[in-house]
Amino acid sequence: MLEEIREIAHLLDVDPFWIWLLIGLLVLLVIVKCMYPWKPKWKSKKTKDKDGNEITTYYHLDI
Repeated sequence: MLEEIREIAHLLDVDPFWIWLLIGLLVLLVIVKCMYPWKPKWKSKKTKDKDGNEITTYYHLDI
């Protein structure tokens, strides 16, 4: 695995440090996303009234 990262860094003509930094940040992102999943808190619904005007109604989701 280490040799493959060196080869990729050589092909991209960058220092291997940047490849390792990118891999580390991606792993950190996965860990944070697992610990704090995103959940929507509001939902919107668009309808039209009898005059043809568009009305947007917002609902609070109780999760």
